[in-house]
Amino acid sequence: MRIWFDILSPKQLFLFTSLAKTLKDLGHEPIMTSRHYIQLDNLLERISRDWNIAKIGSWGGGTLEGKLRASIDRLKKLLDYIIERKPDMAFSSGSVEASRISYGLGIPHILISDTPHSPVNRLVAPISEKVLTPWIISDDEWINAGAHPRKIRHYRALDPCFWLRDFTPSKDQLREFGLKEDEYILLRMPETMASYLRIRDESFLDFIENLVKVLDELRLVILCRYGEQSRIVHRVLKDEKILVIDRPIFGQSLIYYSSIFIGGGGTMTQEAALLGVPAISIYPRELPTAIKFLVENGLVLYYSSPEQLLRGVRKVLEKRDVMKEEFRARAESLWKIMEDPKKRVIDEVFT
Repeated sequence: MRIWFDILSPKQLFLFTSLAKTLKDLGHEPIMTSRHYIQLDNLLERISRDWNIAKIGSWGGGTLEGKLRASIDRLKKLLDYIIERKPDMAFSSGSVEASRISYGLGIPHILISDTPHSPVNRLVAPISEKVLTPWIISDDEWINAGAHPRKIRHYRALDPCFWLRDFTPSKDQLREFGLKEDEYILLRMPETMASYLRIRDESFLDFIENLVKVLDELRLVILCRYGEQSRIVHRVLKDEKILVIDRPIFGQSLIYYSSIFIGGGGTMTQEAALLGVPAISIYPRELPTAIKFLVENGLVLYYSSPEQLLRGVRKVLEKRDVMKEEFRARAESLWKIMEDPKKRVIDEVFT
């Protein structure tokens, strides 16, 4: 079969290339598309020799009108590309364009997602042939997003298990950025331009300025999402303890060797938890189901205020070795109860 994957974010790049590799080994032919997007372009270039991913259309920026116009423009361009290649099936993680084209051409569309709360899923879920999601997400969440109850399927794994199951850490990035194992805290800036999160970068800098004061000998490594975020951080924060990484990277090894991971989003926080790194969530809205699950099971600490955050960081640093052992043990226990989600997807879709 010719199977189309539409990739719109770094997470989706990791998820769908891991799934495509398995399907390719089984004799299927992947067709892979993406878009021009600051968080994706560099990553796509780095794996271009492994996957022929066509970049069609662009990200629409931080405004709702911009996103809508970009989607309409991309829909037209993507339609011509897909008609020419004639896929038998399509996968996305909430691509409005891929699901609409699939529906219009009579191609079964499979939605793989752990974010039923994302607004795009109100458009994608109702026209998807199947909705595949982690076991911790209830059918009701997807039904509220418009999915048909009989089309919802679950895999007993968190989404990063798609690509972390075969992950081996490398110290190449430590050497690249002049870092040492267990001597830095990694902080991922929140998503400030998504349609479902509307906060200002400046309001987040209060967390960082106070955080630097309690780091002692550790460095603070900040992963920015957008150029504007990077410019704000560089302008306001000039402490020599701070290292700002303002380009997209494959961050799993950087997470693995950090003392603490502080996440303003969802995917990297899940990665940290699964890698056994003491993880702190400062997600700026109601916690997604996957993060709630990890908080409830002691794999992620959640703090909603700067004061709580600083106390939490101090607590972890005071017992750094013990805390790391505890988080690693919890991660190992979680891995034992989870399945390979790629196998579940293949069983649900192809058998």
